[in-house]
Amino acid sequence: MTLSFKPIVFWLIILSPLTAGALTPADTSSKKSPLQMMAQGYRLSDYTLFLKDAITSFKQDSVDKGMALLSKTIKNIRSQKDVKRIMPYQGYEVISLIEDINSGNLSPAEKQLGKTFFKIVFTSQPNDKNADNVWDGFLKNASNTVFNQRLKLLTASLKGKSPTGPELNRLLHVNPELVSANIMQAEALFDEHKYPECIKYCNKTIAAWPQYAHAYHVRARCYNELDQLENAVTDYDNAIKLFPENFIFYYDRADCLIDLEKYREAAIDLRLTLRLKPNYNWTYYNLTRCYKNINMPESALYFINQHISQNADDGDGYNLKGDIYYDRSEYETAISLYTQAINLEPERRAFYVDRADAYYYSDKLDDAIKDLQKAISIDKSYPFPYDRIGDCYYQKKEYETAIVYHQKAIKADPTYKYAYVGLNLSYTKSGKYQEAIDAAKKAVAIDSTYANALGNLGWSCYCVGKFDDCIKYSYKALKYQEDATYAMFNIALATLAKGEAGKAKLLYIGFIKTCKEKNYEIRDGATDDLRELIRKKVYVAESKFIIEHIFEQKVE
Repeated sequence: MTLSFKPIVFWLIILSPLTAGALTPADTSSKKSPLQMMAQGYRLSDYTLFLKDAITSFKQDSVDKGMALLSKTIKNIRSQKDVKRIMPYQGYEVISLIEDINSGNLSPAEKQLGKTFFKIVFTSQPNDKNADNVWDGFLKNASNTVFNQRLKLLTASLKGKSPTGPELNRLLHVNPELVSANIMQAEALFDEHKYPECIKYCNKTIAAWPQYAHAYHVRARCYNELDQLENAVTDYDNAIKLFPENFIFYYDRADCLIDLEKYREAAIDLRLTLRLKPNYNWTYYNLTRCYKNINMPESALYFINQHISQNADDGDGYNLKGDIYYDRSEYETAISLYTQAINLEPERRAFYVDRADAYYYSDKLDDAIKDLQKAISIDKSYPFPYDRIGDCYYQKKEYETAIVYHQKAIKADPTYKYAYVGLNLSYTKSGKYQEAIDAAKKAVAIDSTYANALGNLGWSCYCVGKFDDCIKYSYKALKYQEDATYAMFNIALATLAKGEAGKAKLLYIGFIKTCKEKNYEIRDGATDDLRELIRKKVYVAESKFIIEHIFEQKVE
């Protein structure tokens, strides 16, 4: 790519903050008002005219007039809002060079080289290799001053060449506090995914110019990539304080806030994004995620419809809309939307998994298995599809097949705790109680706070007559999930099985009271287990009494 191809880039560098609303105050109120693309004292068209006149002057060989107009353009823009604060390296350096050329601080030779640079950029035609060769000749013969080195680096950057290398290192060695060189290095390291190193150069940039909002933004993005989300949010806060009119700061901060599950705060940022930059990128999609997670499905549906209207070929939009209906247990509608997502992107594993889940809860187990098998064919390393197939076969009462698939999930990821719980259930139903206990213990070893694993472990212990262990693990389950009613009644049942009928009755009374006060669901299993004791002719009178007088149900 030649340097002469870049006039459009220069226009975008200088004007992009304006078109992003950089000269318009951010409206943080609750009312909705259209953005006014005007700054006090100067209209946007004024800046455009200055630039056009500058380019015309360069083409007429009036270089001094062109530079004066460029300088006037920058001065007027910065008098309204210091857009230099949000410029990436190229924009920052263009503005800095223009200011330096008109500052009177350069040598005559440096000043002339700078003017020649802008004349060539604004007058040469696209792909004009002769202009490139002429400019390269000027650079080759130029003295090795800091200003000239900056011109060389900017030239390389505008040509699309890698900015890192000996030239940049020499410049940083000579002038370690130079803002443009440090941010250039930081941006290059970010593009190379070297985030800790990038942060170091962002720190140097900010130390040299604490008002440089863009440097905070780059550092925030590094923290985000390193999953240091609180640090990222702090840097976005700093960037916004320095330049509250830049929509991208709000958009990116919202992304961090979503990951932190601070959905209401994220929604506020995303609405500000829309006011500053209507229809930007995936703002509607992310707003949908926020409202879905704070249980505002109607708002979520509104915004996902906005997203789909602008991105009709985006499978993620239909998939997220399907999730909204899935959460409302409207599985048929969810299935239809997941199908639309699959039709658009037939190789997306997640879409098949989501549709399979909707089939599963619709009791369409064979359809669920088919989708899960497809997901496995796309990605064999993901444990969930194997595990969910095991769940399907568990529901079909095909426990041996269920065991096989839970084991496949564990093979795919030995730390996938949910598969061990599925394995525990299938082993228990198959009468393989020791295997069930071992499986549940492995889940607990992975996550000692996993209430389902602890509760299931307690039940497996009950099945082999280890009543004290049943009570111990069931209480642990309640510690981490206070509405685990199955664990409550397993405690009472195991106490009865130990022969402590009086204590068991008091436990049943207490647990039922708790469930009523806190509106917890009491499932049929609580009395089914007592009826099983009656069937086995164990503690018959006690079980009948508890069913009839505590649960207030009839005994057949």
